[in-house]
Amino acid sequence: MAEIKVERKRGIPLWVLLLALIVVALLVWAYVSRSHNRRTVPDTVVRLEPGAPAQGLFSTRSIAIS
Repeated sequence: MAEIKVERKRGIPLWVLLLALIVVALLVWAYVSRSHNRRTVPDTVVRLEPGAPAQGLFSTRSIAIS
């Protein structure tokens, strides 16, 4: 009878690739989510609404210059 030689496949298993893909997707999502939250308007900027009077362009806060 002939002997059949069986060898395991070499390479990265599919479950490792899927796990790595999920981890990378979570890291990208976290970075995008965090950078989106940093784009808020600071308190010193006055937002001009449509139809707002021209006086809305200037802040009512006083600035002390020394």
